[in-house]
Amino acid sequence: MQLNEIRVDPLTNRQEDPLSNRHEQGSKMAMPDIQGTSSQTNERSLWLSGIMRGVEGAKTKQRYSGPLIPKVPDKLKHENKECYKPSVVSIGPYHYKDRQNKLHEVEKLKVQMARQFVLDSKIKDIEILYSEVAKVAENAKRFYEGSSISCFDDEQFTRMMFLDGCFILQFIRGVMDNKLDMSDQQIILVKQDLLLLENQLPFSVLKSLMSLKNDGDDRGKEININDFLLHQILQTSDQRRPVWVLSWLVKGYLLLLLIYTSVVYPFHILQGKDSFFFSPLFGILVAGVIFVCKMVASLMRSLLCGNKWQAAKYHWPPHQEPAHILELLYSMFIRSQKEKHKLSLRSCCIYDLPERLRNLFPKSKLGKRGHNLYYSAKDLQKVGIHFKPSKTSTLMDVEFVSSIFYATLKIPSITIEKATRSMLLNLVAYETAAFLDDLWVTSYICFIDSLIDDAEDVKVLRSKGILINYLGPDQKVADLFNQIGRSLEANTNIVYNDVKRKINVSCDSTWKKWIAEWLQTYFSSPWAFIAFVAAAAVLVLTATQTYYTVYPYKSSDSPMSVGT
Repeated sequence: MQLNEIRVDPLTNRQEDPLSNRHEQGSKMAMPDIQGTSSQTNERSLWLSGIMRGVEGAKTKQRYSGPLIPKVPDKLKHENKECYKPSVVSIGPYHYKDRQNKLHEVEKLKVQMARQFVLDSKIKDIEILYSEVAKVAENAKRFYEGSSISCFDDEQFTRMMFLDGCFILQFIRGVMDNKLDMSDQQIILVKQDLLLLENQLPFSVLKSLMSLKNDGDDRGKEININDFLLHQILQTSDQRRPVWVLSWLVKGYLLLLLIYTSVVYPFHILQGKDSFFFSPLFGILVAGVIFVCKMVASLMRSLLCGNKWQAAKYHWPPHQEPAHILELLYSMFIRSQKEKHKLSLRSCCIYDLPERLRNLFPKSKLGKRGHNLYYSAKDLQKVGIHFKPSKTSTLMDVEFVSSIFYATLKIPSITIEKATRSMLLNLVAYETAAFLDDLWVTSYICFIDSLIDDAEDVKVLRSKGILINYLGPDQKVADLFNQIGRSLEANTNIVYNDVKRKINVSCDSTWKKWIAEWLQTYFSSPWAFIAFVAAAAVLVLTATQTYYTVYPYKSSDSPMSVGT
């Protein structure tokens, strides 16, 4: 027997000798051999196709298959460890052991608030409300890690879900109605604790309690929580934008008037024509009409496209719902590209025309410096890059618009207060633990951190309404983002990286640097602008006087002089 006659089955890994039984089996065994070979081939085909089916299934399967309320990854707990632990109230099983120790004070209030929740509900029967929670309790166990709920039996777990669910909903109602028997400090800390990743309750539990409280109206189940997050947590504001628009329109009006009086009106004098269309009064009227129209258009866009989405109620699709309150808050930060696109359609298309035309030409310089940002906010201002709040507060609404003379960086605004650090870190923990594809919160924090070096950078962003500071001195805000940014890995979000590359390219433009220096020199304050206008007027009058000195006006050209 030759070595090349030995066959190894790829599935069973057994060696077979094709000649060993050839003389023993005879012609009656020939057909079973053929059938065995065919069966083996079919088995191999099924095995190989199963591999490919697994690949196809991996494409559609969700990347994360763990508990919907995971624990904070250990790599994030090394820094800012205190931001992931509850301060006054424990929700769910992860920090249950602390309820009888440092969290005992608010734990006693849960019974009172659960009683009030039952009394305020339409069905004033605690047995019925408890039975609704019991129906979803078994499924709620799947939201947590198994090791954390192994010490609870079914009854204990259901009681915990019921008590915590009533507390959350009654607290939200009390905050919105300003009717809570708690100190201001306790309210602030409870709001902070409700946004911790390890302090979440399955949304199905809240849904079961709210279904009876809201007369069975399924469409309104998230409304109270939605309003709570919008008005008590996000606290976004758009009041600075009209002031910003008005100041620039006034500067533009004065600049247009300066150009008219410095160029058009001297031309009128030199030509010796007496016409209303070349008079300063006509220039003032035209400039005024133009900028009044622009002001009205800008204010209308601000009203239509400002933070419109914040006033609207966000409803999850019927077949979907958030796993917990933190995920609902995350969706408010992120939103969908489709919703953002609808908002952008409300603005006039002519403002996007220059950018669309520039996109037709290749940009060879775009990636030459990578996606690291080398300039802070105050440095970007010096090279002609202006800051402006985005039309919405969604983190994906970041945009860099470049023109011939300057560029504009549009960034979503955010309110900074004492609980912001904990909120941002837990949103980052949610992104990391859930293995999301696009790390929007992480990308936003890293981007803002790259713009902020010190308090001066915070002052620039705060003056434009991008950072709304309720925390204290600007240096505290700078320290907040610098400390959080150091604990995060470099982000790879394509939207923010593309904006960073565009910024780096714009900073290399010498022409824009000259324009920026000229504007900062003569438009930094009203007195500098007035001095510039006075100097320009003196130059124009001097040039006019010199012209008439060299070429005096001859009255002999008139018809009466010719007749004499």
